[in-house]
Amino acid sequence: MNIYKQKNKKIQNNNQLLASSNYKLNKLMSEHPKPQRSSSEIITQFTLVKQELELQQAKQQFESLSKELKARRQLLLKRTEAQNKTHSQVEKFKSMEEHRISLPELERKLETNLEQGLTHAEGQRRLQSVGPNELHERAKVPWFVKLFHELTSVFSIMMWIAALLCFIVYAVSPGDPSNLYLGIVLAFVVSTTGILAYFQGQKSEEMMEAFKNFIPPETTVIRENKTQKMQAKELVPGDIVIIENGKRIPADVRILESNGMKVDNSSLTGESLLLMRQPECTNAENPLETKNLAFFGTFCKEGTGKGVVVQTGENTVIGQIAGLAANSNSGESPLRKEINMFIKYIAMIAFVVGIVFLIFGLTEGYDAITSILFCIGIIVGFVPTGLLATVTVALTLTARKLASKKVLVKNLEGVETLGSTSCICSDKTGTLTQNRMTVENLWYNGQKCKGHNKQKYGPKYDYQYDTNEKGCADLIECAAICSEAVFDEGLPQEKVIQVNNDVRLTEQQKKEKLEIMTKEWQHQVIKIPWLDRPTIGDASETALIKFLQPIQDIEQIRQSRKIAQSKSGKLAKLPFNSQNKYAFIIVEYETEDSDYCLLTKGAPERVWALCENVSVKGVPERKDEKWEQKYNRANLEFGKNGERVLGFSKYHLPSDQFPKGYQFDIDTMNFPFNKQSFVGLVSLIDPPKDAVPNAVIKCKTAGIKVVMVTGDQPVTAAAIARQCNIITEKTVNEIAEERGCSFQDCFFESNAIVIHGDLLTKMQIEDEGRPESEKGKILSDWLDKTQIVFARTSPAQKLIIVDACQKKGHIVAVTGDGVNDSPAIKKADIGISMGITGSDVAKDAADMILLNDDFSNIVIGVEEGRKIFDNLKKTIIFVLCGTICEALPYLCMVAVRIPLPITTVLILFIDLGIGIITGTSFVYEEAELDIMTRRPRNKEDHMVTPKLLYFSYCINGFIQFIAALFTYYVIMNDFGYPAEQLFGLNFALGVAPLDTDSYDAQSPFFGNSVLRNRYFNRLSEDMAQGITNTPFCSPDDSSDAIMADWLYASNCKQDMRLYFVSCNTDTGQWKSDVQWGSCNTDQVSPYSKKPVCYTTEALQYAQTGYYFSMIVTQIFNYFSQKTSKTSVFYHSMGNWFMYWSFHTLLIILICLAYVYPLNVAIQSRDLLFQHIGIPAIPFGLLLIFTNEFRKYMIRNSPMKGNVPNWWYRTLFF
Repeated sequence: MNIYKQKNKKIQNNNQLLASSNYKLNKLMSEHPKPQRSSSEIITQFTLVKQELELQQAKQQFESLSKELKARRQLLLKRTEAQNKTHSQVEKFKSMEEHRISLPELERKLETNLEQGLTHAEGQRRLQSVGPNELHERAKVPWFVKLFHELTSVFSIMMWIAALLCFIVYAVSPGDPSNLYLGIVLAFVVSTTGILAYFQGQKSEEMMEAFKNFIPPETTVIRENKTQKMQAKELVPGDIVIIENGKRIPADVRILESNGMKVDNSSLTGESLLLMRQPECTNAENPLETKNLAFFGTFCKEGTGKGVVVQTGENTVIGQIAGLAANSNSGESPLRKEINMFIKYIAMIAFVVGIVFLIFGLTEGYDAITSILFCIGIIVGFVPTGLLATVTVALTLTARKLASKKVLVKNLEGVETLGSTSCICSDKTGTLTQNRMTVENLWYNGQKCKGHNKQKYGPKYDYQYDTNEKGCADLIECAAICSEAVFDEGLPQEKVIQVNNDVRLTEQQKKEKLEIMTKEWQHQVIKIPWLDRPTIGDASETALIKFLQPIQDIEQIRQSRKIAQSKSGKLAKLPFNSQNKYAFIIVEYETEDSDYCLLTKGAPERVWALCENVSVKGVPERKDEKWEQKYNRANLEFGKNGERVLGFSKYHLPSDQFPKGYQFDIDTMNFPFNKQSFVGLVSLIDPPKDAVPNAVIKCKTAGIKVVMVTGDQPVTAAAIARQCNIITEKTVNEIAEERGCSFQDCFFESNAIVIHGDLLTKMQIEDEGRPESEKGKILSDWLDKTQIVFARTSPAQKLIIVDACQKKGHIVAVTGDGVNDSPAIKKADIGISMGITGSDVAKDAADMILLNDDFSNIVIGVEEGRKIFDNLKKTIIFVLCGTICEALPYLCMVAVRIPLPITTVLILFIDLGIGIITGTSFVYEEAELDIMTRRPRNKEDHMVTPKLLYFSYCINGFIQFIAALFTYYVIMNDFGYPAEQLFGLNFALGVAPLDTDSYDAQSPFFGNSVLRNRYFNRLSEDMAQGITNTPFCSPDDSSDAIMADWLYASNCKQDMRLYFVSCNTDTGQWKSDVQWGSCNTDQVSPYSKKPVCYTTEALQYAQTGYYFSMIVTQIFNYFSQKTSKTSVFYHSMGNWFMYWSFHTLLIILICLAYVYPLNVAIQSRDLLFQHIGIPAIPFGLLLIFTNEFRKYMIRNSPMKGNVPNWWYRTLFF
């Protein structure tokens, strides 16, 4: 059954049920405290409730349909009743009756006097009862709670634990200050990262505080029959208020008198059209649509009025809906999800490996402190300490870069989300279009020409119209005189309201400030181009005067034709009204046979019907069939293009019948009105912004679907969509109309469709009662099209569309400028608002704001978002390659017992130096050539994958580790420690010699005076006992043997050749436990002041060399990771920050290694040239070769059908 062809009677409201509901909900309201909420949440819920009411009205019209539909409706009503129990405030609003009852009934209900108002005593009593007329601001999270949240992320907690363990170890062993230093550095890194993230969030929040301003400070009321000023917050129900032009409505008001009063509800609905207010009720069922209510927080833009306050503060429409807004919640951004997943990966790896080696250390006999140090080292090594800081810095820098391009990023993570966007749902008016009517075409003398604006295109442009030609001149003159719009040189209302609402100023100060501002504005306004200059008048007439003014001064044209007088002494003109659909004016216009001229403007069909002739180059021609066809063809063409068309005509009244001084009677029309000559047509349109069409093409090239979602008519929406390149072929609707078949029959004939909001309503109703798996299938089929326009949609339907796109796997961006767009903006993965034309609420709900309202900046944002995702992934690979080089040394120390190749303190300097400084360089890398031709990232394509971890740890990271370890072995070998002798050396036992002992290869004690003294002591004892054959060594001599202190300064002055000796019990001789190598480097330690060879100082040099080699290989790794698929040799090398970071690293390295006593404090040493990473260079070149080969195979290996090659599937991330 076609539900749109049914004509059913509307059901009557059950007043008793409504009254009962109202009583219950009022009671519930009084029992529960009011939640606190923000303005965007309030308005978001306002639009949702409004659309819920509209949906209920639609359901009432379908009540008498089939039984199946009735059953579904009953199910829906049951669900609604269940929801009503928890949303009592909304039901109270929906059941309000103040707008539909008669004034005497309202007077009795409010217990007031509609003429004299309340008494002061009654006003004070009610104020105590209902409370002040104000909304409660949502309680803000204290700053310290926000800071605590930033300091307690998973990574941060891991680092805090590691720092705490360091402090505990230092407390147990205070002689070793390195643990204290390590704990301080860890705490500093975590604190800095958290504070940086906190301040960035605070900056965005403070930026939006200026958008909140609902209530005016004072208002005019009538109490005790006296007009007086009072604080708006002291208003109570029953007060009579005077509504002034340019002021906010101070409460929910029932209109009693209206003097041309029009309100701007754009702060609620997003629509800038002024709405007439009148005492009569025009919609008894829906209080949001009736014209006799004015809502709290809206503007009175024209005229004045008087009304009675029906609700104040929390009980206003906005206040009631605000209770629901407190429950609104925003989901995590895709980037936040990716970072959390990455944190889980790394935390799991770090903790598992750390705990395993903690247990291993304890079972192998290591003491608890040493085992804990193992665990700390592995955790610190695996966790990229500086990565979160790098991500925050990267996002902040990108946000600043976008800000320079007029894109304000409120939520840093929104930058990457925009880059992941696969679908943009865009509003039309003010987003894709300029939100101002503009002359598009002229039609006169039977010819169409483009209405290019002379100020915009300049004097050298080849215009299609000739202003000196009589037909064009007549059309210009008629349009200028018939239009009443004027340019406004007065101070903008927004500035006036801002001053009037400033409670810090007295009335006299406000007056003086406004006078100064008015003078300054009058000097500024003359510099504003006509196209941008403020006007007074409706949108159509505004468009006309902005087109006409650059051609000829409109005031000069108007003053050249004086308006005739009517019998009543008024001007001889009739304003436009919806019944006649035209306006006319009679002016003094002298010609050879006429003194007056009748000029008419209006709907083309009405004006055409008033004409007998058509003016061609100033000469009237008889209107015949030929002219009918020309007119119809032009009017139809303009209409199909979604243009608003105005018709113009004129008639020179004969002077013999209408001499000078003739008294015209507008009421009786004592002059011929249907003998006019048609002058021409002017078509108007809200045109696309200049950069939008190309921006849409770029979006499509990037694989992003652009969907128009608008409340405008389908014809207009489709026309604008074509101009914006959203639609590039015939739509299914047009094909169905041409063939005379149904929409469904032609559904697969085109990729372009235009969906009316009524179809969405029908779909919603039909979905009721269906299984969840089948709901939304129709909408899903529509969204499979590549070119889609949704027209005549409500804010609630926009939410449905966005939700459906998300369910199809799209990452959805929603752009808009009005409050009616704010629910969808908030629902989207990334909400984008216009900065100039956007409402305050849309800005508050959005994640990003286009400061110059340029849709094309979204393309810039997409590119920056994709680039930052690529670059963050490269940064993660870059940092993880370093972390494996930091963690594996601890594993080697535990597993094969070599002296630790790098210390934890140096690891932190690597994280801070490489991780933050060099890692941040990727942010400044140019995007790869194919970045805007790729398909959008799938939600299943994560930033960190097992492939990425494998590549980082097992390929690039392992090559770097081997390079650094090779340098470590080279340095140790140069200082007398052959590589094969290092295994087990870390935990080898020995007897420490004196610091003054020197190595003597000929001595049976190798120069160890401690062993020599023990021998002589035994020798003396043996001689006393008569024993003559005393061996040089005894097992008892090494009973107090201990492990050498490799990490700290305990043994740094001792020659280890004297240390690592053991007793050969068979021969009674001391033997060396290590096959020492030759000393290839004659270097003296700045700390011990002794040669480095054969001392534990050699390890400090080797650790510093390991550190240098990591830096060297990471620089090579950086170049290998500059691109993910294209060759690095074809990529830009103009990243200045990269060179700065390399130079900064070099300075840091020099300071750490060569500046005394800094090098001593962090246990680094002054390396010789051959040790400063030179051994790692071949491995760095291997990194470049390996990655270039990988990228070459990814690019050039053949695909199998649509399946990517093995290299792409395995080694592309």
